[in-house]
Amino acid sequence: MGLHDDQKQILLYYRLSRHVYNYEKDLTITIGKNVQIDLYSANQNRLKGGLPVEHLKLFIAASKDTPDLPGFFQVKYGGEFAARKFLPHLTNFKYNPHLCTKSCFEFRQRFPLDYTEYLAGIMLFPSVLPELIDDAESYVKEPIPTHDVFVAVGVHPDILIELIKRVSDAGCKAVVVPREDPAWLTTSLVDKLKGLCEEKGLEYAFPRPFCSLSKGKFEYINNFIDQFKIGKPQYRLVTDNKGNVRDVDVKCSSPCGATYHVASGLIGLNKEDIVDTANKLWHTYPCLSSSHMDPDINDSPMHLAAYINLYAARDAQKNSEEGSQC
Repeated sequence: MGLHDDQKQILLYYRLSRHVYNYEKDLTITIGKNVQIDLYSANQNRLKGGLPVEHLKLFIAASKDTPDLPGFFQVKYGGEFAARKFLPHLTNFKYNPHLCTKSCFEFRQRFPLDYTEYLAGIMLFPSVLPELIDDAESYVKEPIPTHDVFVAVGVHPDILIELIKRVSDAGCKAVVVPREDPAWLTTSLVDKLKGLCEEKGLEYAFPRPFCSLSKGKFEYINNFIDQFKIGKPQYRLVTDNKGNVRDVDVKCSSPCGATYHVASGLIGLNKEDIVDTANKLWHTYPCLSSSHMDPDINDSPMHLAAYINLYAARDAQKNSEEGSQC
């Protein structure tokens, strides 16, 4: 099914480097109909002292969100997750509130979730490409901006390899490549990418799906989770003396933003009812992970995501606290 005009998320490539001061003012992202993210202004504010030095900057690569279909000897890497979930979440849906419910949007405004100024750049690629690309370097036409963490979502493997070869020269310290679809990354490719990252001195994570991302041995990836509060969902219930949920404090959200949708719907319920309700709410916030079976785990990424949400609700129910609002 094709998208409506107001759902075509990202149409322009832009770049923004923290160390380059000669910016082109027309470098923006178009998200939705006649709506743009003005990263030039956001970065100028940062250069005036708005961004602490310790904050990480992201460089994101993704496929375009288009209805194009592959022909013979072609493959399609969908841009739906980046365009309709991940990037809107990183900008707190301020440019496209229609992509989440009104109650979720209002609930989100209580949290500092607009990370626009921490986006070093986004590079978009055609969604339909040849199965094998011999000249991947020809698709990377613009300089890669200075950044700390590189996130690649649904990028053709040959282009992905080329990008990882280059990002360390732009200051990159860590690579995050979610496995939302078993067609995106095979286990053999992941092993190859890990070797390439180690060769380049890069930390790496290949979460399957993205909402399974957890802290581990890598410092920059741990800091990425802390700063952007994305990964395996975690939230805390604040209840009254009768067990009714007065507030929900989201500690970490799934990268698609579903955790805020779930949390906003739990307020006012009794904590004994929140697991079943959280499960229902998660299913009303469409998961864009693949429902196709992944032979490595004998399950689908979407099914795993459902369980991750369920376990987050159970943990919140078990660890609820009686007290004042968050």
